[in-house]
Amino acid sequence: MGRHNAYQQWREIVAIATPVVISKLSFTFMGLVDTAMVGRLGASEQAAVGIATTYMFTLYVFGLGIIGVVNTLVAQHTGAGRPKRCGAVLQHGLRLATIMGALTWLALFHSEPLFRFAGLSESVCRYGYGYLMFRITGLFGVFWYWTYNAFLEGLGRTRTAMWIIVAGNLFNLGADYALIFGFGPVPAMGVEGAGLATGLANLFIFGAFAAVVHRRLGPYRERYGLATRPAPIEWPLIRTMLRVGFPMGAQFFLEVGAYLVFSVLVGWVSDTALAANQVALRVMSLSFMTAFGIGVAATTLVGQHQGERRSDLAKAAGRRAVILMAGYSLICGIVFVAAPRMLAGVFTTAGEVIDTTVSLLYVAALFQIFDGVNMVGYGALKGAGDTQWPLVVVAAVHWCLGIPIVYTLTIVLGYGALGTWLGMCAMMLVQAGLILYRFESGKWRLFQLVDS
Repeated sequence: MGRHNAYQQWREIVAIATPVVISKLSFTFMGLVDTAMVGRLGASEQAAVGIATTYMFTLYVFGLGIIGVVNTLVAQHTGAGRPKRCGAVLQHGLRLATIMGALTWLALFHSEPLFRFAGLSESVCRYGYGYLMFRITGLFGVFWYWTYNAFLEGLGRTRTAMWIIVAGNLFNLGADYALIFGFGPVPAMGVEGAGLATGLANLFIFGAFAAVVHRRLGPYRERYGLATRPAPIEWPLIRTMLRVGFPMGAQFFLEVGAYLVFSVLVGWVSDTALAANQVALRVMSLSFMTAFGIGVAATTLVGQHQGERRSDLAKAAGRRAVILMAGYSLICGIVFVAAPRMLAGVFTTAGEVIDTTVSLLYVAALFQIFDGVNMVGYGALKGAGDTQWPLVVVAAVHWCLGIPIVYTLTIVLGYGALGTWLGMCAMMLVQAGLILYRFESGKWRLFQLVDS
């Protein structure tokens, strides 16, 4: 690849990733606002919102992972010069999203016994389930707008999604304040108000995505075949989406499920430890969501180059995305080490929670480097359609290695929340190495999901 092409690819990665980073940070900002505002109510309320959010995403991510195949297929069809197929992928993705949303809603609605089975305190169980029941008012909105977002990401048009999600966060910010603390005729609902505000914000975001993509004079209706009635069901396309998407969903489920187990183990230590764990995760989301955004750029560019039958450009894009993420993670790590108490103080005023969080952020400074490289490497494999290897890696590393190590350090040896983060750091080092090994091996070149 010539110097000019290399420079162009760096620009493409940044151009695609930057709006996604802002979008995902804005999406995370909803949870940050909930955590920060609820933190003013008490440690138990803050811990409850954190554990409920983690549990919710444990169930969400299976369906959202399957929907993520929309990005891969749209990117490869774009590279192959077949825009009408992109519209068909979107419509089939919305059908899958509706089914997965219904299954997830049922599971969350009947989840109260699981909160008590986890052995958490009575107050955390009560607040957590109450928050969850109001938050799921926007559940279908999440699944539908995630599908539209994946469609736009596959096209490389990420700026539109950025503005929509930023607007949704402004909506959530105002609704959070009014519903948590009360405002005028709106009664104070506390933890439940935080859940309702975020649920309504998710519905707002979905409506905005649908309006933009389907608007009559917009750039998508005609070019991508969205101006006509819904496309008839294509069973071969659905089978392809499930074949590639199911490992993605299963991987996300196992990965987030492991982190739910980690949170429960910390919850066995104390409510203060659990609150500190959630605060540390919120702080680390500044790095995590950037990794997510750069990973999307890797998925889009690798997928488009795969559709073009240019595996050399695909590999170069993946490598550059990993390098970019490693550099950003290093900067974040320096910030975490330099100002841990200030960062923790953004989300809580409880002195004991801040003291515990500081020690966790020292470990998080290293952990988020491995985590970021892992996420971007996975994004590159996803763009090529290579989704089974990451599933095997996550199942082995998180559940066969990570959980035993974390349990031993947290409970058996008594290191508490610090032991949890030390175990997660070792686990992620191994996983990042295996993901990068797979990408460098070039075996993903064998995966071709669309015709040229």
